[in-house]
Amino acid sequence: MGASQLIVKDIKKRLASFNFEEAQSKADNEAKTRMYLIEPFFEIIGFNRGYESGCLQPEYTADFGNLSEKKVDYAICFKNKPEILIEAKSSKTKLGDKHLRQLNEYFIYTNEAKVGILTNGVEYQFYARKSSKEPLCSTPFYVLDLSSWEIDSLEFLAKLHLTSYNTGEILEYAGEVYFIESFENALFNELKRPSKDYIKAIYSQMGGGRLTEGIEQQIRQLLNSVSLQTACEKLIHFEAEQANSGIVTTAEELNIYHVIKTILGQNKKIETKSIGYKDYKGKFSVILNNSPRNKVCDLIISSDKRVLLIDDEKHDIPDIDSILKLKKRINDKALQLLN
Repeated sequence: MGASQLIVKDIKKRLASFNFEEAQSKADNEAKTRMYLIEPFFEIIGFNRGYESGCLQPEYTADFGNLSEKKVDYAICFKNKPEILIEAKSSKTKLGDKHLRQLNEYFIYTNEAKVGILTNGVEYQFYARKSSKEPLCSTPFYVLDLSSWEIDSLEFLAKLHLTSYNTGEILEYAGEVYFIESFENALFNELKRPSKDYIKAIYSQMGGGRLTEGIEQQIRQLLNSVSLQTACEKLIHFEAEQANSGIVTTAEELNIYHVIKTILGQNKKIETKSIGYKDYKGKFSVILNNSPRNKVCDLIISSDKRVLLIDDEKHDIPDIDSILKLKKRINDKALQLLN
């Protein structure tokens, strides 16, 4: 059993023994939320409270410029430098934009901090700094709900654990989440209000010549959810034929495949063009160099389950985030096949 799996096992054991419901019932204000929920949670992942013996420092005063009285609720420090800043609210508080603005303010004046956590003791929202000179991204790269945590979420917590915490790895993970989110948003915005270049590209594929204003408007009217759905269905059939499987590949399988392909494609040791897939009855395989022998993983998707298999390891993948948590394992398997 690897170090990461041992940490996951330990976190699972500690969470199971933590009486969350009782702690939540006692946390009726911010101070009690810190005492009964927030500090015990950080202890579970190795960060004890205290200025001398612990990394979790309450009421941390950083370099807030002319805001001399400003203190962040908690900071997690390494070598006396704040890596993570935490804004805490009462368990009765629904986290929102105004709370994120409060957390963001600390990052404007604290250049050392790279990760921000906004929490009410039940929900933990993780944000990454945009750049060394900019505050936090506007959306969390990871969200944990302690009232309904899944075993898959513990793999990310293992990365946060004191014994394995690495700022670079955390920021790399966040960057992948934000990249996929940015791609999906950009694609949606382009399809919602197509640019003239996009219209020109479509008209060129139609065999058209000069794009007149009338033709441009006609194409814009045709670009809607119905025509896009038809095009997606044709693409699904095309990709299934390219895989020579004789089986119709579903949109869900392709969506997961493209997430895995993005993960692998960001590894400099893996050529993007070498990544492919082969669909079978009952399973969908991600492969390298068009060879089923070079199988990175299998997807098994049905009406009641979504599972990713790497060798004999079974992982439930209810969402994209759960796939991103398997990034290291997916990369390791691919590199093993290439060696």
